[in-house]
Amino acid sequence: MCTRCKIYNLVYNNIFFQFNEEQLNHFKEYISKIDIDYWLDFSACTTQRRKIPVQTFHQNLILVFDLHEINELKTLLGIKNTEKEKILSPADIDYTLVLN
Repeated sequence: MCTRCKIYNLVYNNIFFQFNEEQLNHFKEYISKIDIDYWLDFSACTTQRRKIPVQTFHQNLILVFDLHEINELKTLLGIKNTEKEKILSPADIDYTLVLN
């Protein structure tokens, strides 16, 4: 989060989101309410790997995820957090990080 402009930056795979607090909360709510079983069943006969669509604020842009990716996104957003899925802190990573 940029404390000066109050914008949250969310980077996931090759997707970069920028949200204000209200947009981030709406996005978290939307992601938490996706009926994953419906979309997996709906797309069961297709050969595409990513079967779970996520609509964006732009009418002509829909992102698609597979089950693993949507679960990772939920963990990143703090929606899904089990004891098995621990979110790493910077101290857990053996790499020089520049926090700015």
